[in-house]
Amino acid sequence: MAEAVTRRSVVFYDTEFTTWPGAMENGWREPGQYREIAQIGAVRFNLDTMREEDEFDILVKPVKNPVVSDFFTELTGIAQKDIDEKGVSFPDAYRLFTAFIGADKTCCYGRDADVMRENLGWNGMPHAPENFDSLDIGPWFKCEGKPFGVQEKTNSGRLAAALGAPMSAIQEHNALHDARSIAAAYRFLKGKGVKDFFRSLVVVHP
Repeated sequence: MAEAVTRRSVVFYDTEFTTWPGAMENGWREPGQYREIAQIGAVRFNLDTMREEDEFDILVKPVKNPVVSDFFTELTGIAQKDIDEKGVSFPDAYRLFTAFIGADKTCCYGRDADVMRENLGWNGMPHAPENFDSLDIGPWFKCEGKPFGVQEKTNSGRLAAALGAPMSAIQEHNALHDARSIAAAYRFLKGKGVKDFFRSLVVVHP
């Protein structure tokens, strides 16, 4: 039997969810507006080598609003045809995502954990914090990254660009790109000698 390996790694993830003009400003409070997840993107990031080790990307079929708005498509680049042909149900997407996570801790930038729990609740799945407990690295970036170009309104997809951290392509508001942007920005700030957000995180892998 193989011995357990102690390794510091984390899953940076991001979500894209249904939206309309003005929805963010009004908090999705208009009748019929829900933050239904349409894409989950993630990268497994080794905190010792500062390298990505794996990636996850899946489209999800919304149920409350099965036809996404033109505004959503313009924002994310995800067309209705993409969702119809490649999307899976949220329960299936979530099961695949948790299988990808494995023993790692999850980390997002902002409200994605709240959105995930909302979607779990709508689908009759466990949604208490202990069932999806996620670190929010947003405040750390806005504090430690401020001297390097991160602003209060900098979103996850713009993090790497705001810092000048190298990325192969810019595709803001694509969940996998935005997760990769978080990882690239974290690597950049660590290279500048800022304090380690994950200094106490240790994960034991079988």
